[in-house]
Amino acid sequence: MTTPCRQPQRVPSDSEARFRIRETARQIVAEARLVPPLTLSQLRQQAERLLDLLQLTDAGYDHYAIILLNNALWETVFSAFPRDQRLLLLPICLRNHDRCQAPHDDMGLLCQDCGACRIPAFTEAAESHGIPVLVSESSSSVSEWVEQGVIQAVIGVSCLESMEKTFPAIFRNGIPGIGVPLLVDGCRDTVPDTEFLLEVLSVPETEPLPLPVFHDLRKPLSQLFQTESLNRYLELANECANRFPKAEILWLLNQGRHYRPLLAAAIFLVLSRRTELPDFLEPILLAIECFHKASLIHDDIEDADPIRYGEPTLHKKIGESAALNAGDFLLGEGYRLLTRTEFPADQRVAMLAEAARAHCELTLGQSLEFETADQPRSLETCLAIDRLKTVPAFRVALLLGAIAAGRLREYQALLEAFSDAFGIAFQLRDDLDDEAPNPASAVDCVMRSRSIPRDDARRIVTECYFDYRSRAYATLETLTDPALKILLYRLIGKVLNDV
Repeated sequence: MTTPCRQPQRVPSDSEARFRIRETARQIVAEARLVPPLTLSQLRQQAERLLDLLQLTDAGYDHYAIILLNNALWETVFSAFPRDQRLLLLPICLRNHDRCQAPHDDMGLLCQDCGACRIPAFTEAAESHGIPVLVSESSSSVSEWVEQGVIQAVIGVSCLESMEKTFPAIFRNGIPGIGVPLLVDGCRDTVPDTEFLLEVLSVPETEPLPLPVFHDLRKPLSQLFQTESLNRYLELANECANRFPKAEILWLLNQGRHYRPLLAAAIFLVLSRRTELPDFLEPILLAIECFHKASLIHDDIEDADPIRYGEPTLHKKIGESAALNAGDFLLGEGYRLLTRTEFPADQRVAMLAEAARAHCELTLGQSLEFETADQPRSLETCLAIDRLKTVPAFRVALLLGAIAAGRLREYQALLEAFSDAFGIAFQLRDDLDDEAPNPASAVDCVMRSRSIPRDDARRIVTECYFDYRSRAYATLETLTDPALKILLYRLIGKVLNDV
């Protein structure tokens, strides 16, 4: 949080002022029908409006207003998270600095309940509601717990400065959070807004939010791409399949992070309001990966790439002709799997249409790459190639998930816009990860086309990456389904890590 401030940032000392800011934040959220999460820039805009309404523009409450607005946002769905999956995160500075003898471990303070501070009272209040407590100077483990589904929401007590440092991680991971600022700073014998903290701890439970956890999807997806499952779904028993190495195809399908079927599975669960993947979705998830791996086989041949997943590429192992045949087989299998699902005919036709559209766009992207291979390729050309080669693979995954859930018409425009920004950001992020020179990388292309040093080219591509990442967030501004919005925020945070 780096907004220029008119005054040193502080928390109102007057409880009435805190109450007015909190209630005005709730009013703004309700009137504008805002749905969490919002980006930091969006929160800043709303905070300026809040302070202007209360004539507190120059009071030094900018950061406090942002926190209270973020609280008001999450209050709209906070009750949907079970209490045993809400974490109360208390700072060690609440302890009595002179009298506390409690030891520390890697997780934080091991309170001895000596009565010298309010930590035991807050812990007892939280645990009486079934809310776990962590007393720690660091929240580094919280994001991991959220990703694993152990914790779904956080009640964080902290000073303004510490909250500013944690905001980027909170936004990146779409963590539902209520912040309780300390009334006294200084990291010594501090005091929280006790009344507000107790109010937050007592928020009841309502109907759970249908929010799939990426971590939980990894196991069924991993099982789907094991040899036993692949043999059950793929037409590998035909004796003609012996003309290309089945073991290599099975190995290739098992490799990688399986982001695309993961997206399809997550979107399906959110939009269908399910909590577990049904067996009838498996052919669709496998088809999506078949399309992706076929494109990799063909792309490796066309780009003469020698290595894939740490091993020689398929065409290096078995020759270009056999590798082309294997890629074509996977394309055919993808289409066959989509036709043999249990879905009604209109949904199957929609899935086939989206897969065919993505397939055609990818080949056009490869053609553009061929056309510009022997000339300096501008950043704009790189983006055009990415829009045809990378974007469709993510778009088809998201749209097939929506089609399977029976909600394509409702979300198609949003998911297409999101796919465009997210897919390009993904490819730019991948290009920035290249340590060795790569003629197809946007960094190398910018360096050559503009005749500038690599570091300058990296800065330009990095700026472009952040622009498209911001565009991905921006596509979600009008989304009214909090579960879908949180999921896509977490997707951005999980895949598009900071450079």
